[in-house]
Amino acid sequence: MKISGLEEYGVRYISSMENSIIEICRQWKQEKIQLNPGAAPDLISAVENSIGFTFPAGFRELYTEINGFPDGDWRENMFSIWPLEKILEEYISCDDNNFIGFSDFLIHCHAIGFLKTQPGVFKRYGGEEYFFIAASFLDAIALINTNSDLIY
Repeated sequence: MKISGLEEYGVRYISSMENSIIEICRQWKQEKIQLNPGAAPDLISAVENSIGFTFPAGFRELYTEINGFPDGDWRENMFSIWPLEKILEEYISCDDNNFIGFSDFLIHCHAIGFLKTQPGVFKRYGGEEYFFIAASFLDAIALINTNSDLIY
């Protein structure tokens, strides 16, 4: 079954996502944040296989442009975006195999990431208590980039 106009909608959606990724990268560069070069799709897939989780499209798009911040670099609001290697390292070292972090505040005061069991993005202060902060990865990045109270 074909739905009229679906291809056009898909093209607009991808174009909008690409514009968001460009703006995110531009903002971080203007803030003089060090950025890792983009990750190869094979590396993203390997991390997904290792943790048993498929990253959302927005995550994959951003990480092919930049693979997080190197050496724990952070934004002025003290949030760091982790490279894939740190995402995997943190996942393996954590007792909680439901949470996949991709960012932290103030050198691990709390982490922001995904849950395997629920859609969206959550913050985790420790233990297994999670607080919903955004419906999508790119929404969560927007909250981090605008210093929203929801991320603290």
